[in-house]
Amino acid sequence: MTRKENFYLLFFKKIRLLKSGVAAIYMRISCNGTRVECFTGKTIEPNLWNQSKEKAKGNSKKAVDLNEYIDDAGIRPFKFFQEMQEDGSVVTARELYN
Repeated sequence: MTRKENFYLLFFKKIRLLKSGVAAIYMRISCNGTRVECFTGKTIEPNLWNQSKEKAKGNSKKAVDLNEYIDDAGIRPFKFFQEMQEDGSVVTARELYN
């Protein structure tokens, strides 16, 4: 019997604001009971973040750029997860992050 692998990816803004008044956007990778959080290097005005969609609100250049970044950043860990599963490797959040 094969083991069921679990993989989740979440983008969120930190509640604590930076000195400039913007919120840092983080990515959380959860896989088979392990979890890693990392700063994406992106920031947003707190009122422009929609947590339920894990995206920036609006059509401004900054919001569109951030949403494109989130879409691209979410694809890479998922592809690595699939490749590691196919190889029969033990998959952890740290492995996907690295």
